[in-house]
Amino acid sequence: MTWVPAEPWVRNQYVMVATVFVVFTGFAFVLPFLPLYVRMLGVRGDEAVALWSGVLVGIAPLIAGLMAPVWGRLADRHGQKRMVVRALVSYVFLLVLSAAATRVEHLLALRIGVGLFGGIGPLGLAMATSLAPRNQTGRAVGLIQSAQILAAAVGPLTGGLLADTIGIRATFVVTAALCAAALWLVARYYQEGAPAAPAAAMPGGAPLLRQRGVLALLVVLFLVNFVGRSFTPILPMHLQRLAVPAASLALATGVLISAYSVAAAVSSTVLGRATRRFAPRALLAASLAAGAATVLPMALISSFPVFLLLALLLGLASGGALTLCYTIGGLMVPSPQRATAFGFFSGAALFGGAVSPTVAGLLTHWDLRGIYYVDAALFVLLTVGLLAAGATRVAAPSPAGEA
Repeated sequence: MTWVPAEPWVRNQYVMVATVFVVFTGFAFVLPFLPLYVRMLGVRGDEAVALWSGVLVGIAPLIAGLMAPVWGRLADRHGQKRMVVRALVSYVFLLVLSAAATRVEHLLALRIGVGLFGGIGPLGLAMATSLAPRNQTGRAVGLIQSAQILAAAVGPLTGGLLADTIGIRATFVVTAALCAAALWLVARYYQEGAPAAPAAAMPGGAPLLRQRGVLALLVVLFLVNFVGRSFTPILPMHLQRLAVPAASLALATGVLISAYSVAAAVSSTVLGRATRRFAPRALLAASLAAGAATVLPMALISSFPVFLLLALLLGLASGGALTLCYTIGGLMVPSPQRATAFGFFSGAALFGGAVSPTVAGLLTHWDLRGIYYVDAALFVLLTVGLLAAGATRVAAPSPAGEA
């Protein structure tokens, strides 16, 4: 087909970007109506519905974070394409069964299954970069990150519209159909490279967590995603203090999150491409410094339009920080360990994102805007650390000097 790029590495990138976008959009479909579905399955009382909904939303990413290194290791040993195909097949069956659930416990078991068979995120990063030239690693990572961010922005809105139009159960079936389309795309067009030499036989084949800079990068990923996910839970309360009418709080929150997400997707793409000309570590330090300068005023202003502008600027400034971290990691580890490495990197980021809403909630007992001060302090500390002499190990140049 003429629309399919001839270069295998370019084709692989486009296939994985489309696959990640479709899968993550499908998973985001359920977020707006999950409390309604919980109520349909027999749960009574607002507190019980909220508790079950929170557990159902959080359990899949939590387990996926725990399992990401496992699936990455299996992919390095048995083939990345094979692991992604198996994951997508499991998604199709689990989502169809979710549409047929009759008890909330059934839905919980299925959500646990989604987490156990997760791994599309880290495997997407590994597969998009597997055949790419080293100087195209940042571009590939940026595209995958942009796909994930945009999926989070458009998925809930589309899912809400579908649930209102065709019903909640039918929306699960639509999500399964999207995963089936992604399965066909990967099976038909993704080209896997020749098996690499075992990592132990390579000069850089030391155990992953003992390689120089890996542990430090895990900490950076945890903290960067901690900041990125930290202030979402307090937004409605904060916007209420900015004189947003109660009837418009949900809309204003949605607009702000969507604007931030789009800006972050643009940042991921631009910074990913910029790594072809500039060192990723230097770009990361600049991005985090700009993030600190942007997030701090968010605690101080008293106008919603200015707050929205700052959210846009924060997305543009630091929304691509994860892309730069993953790019540094992709250039740091040898190819035979890449899927395993992205599994650990994604797990660290997922844990940071899982912990931050709880910390933000606890900080509200001190000051509703306290999380912004904490975020700014973390950005400053990370920037200083990256610029310090010892932190150069996090972004150690490749043997060829291309990193």
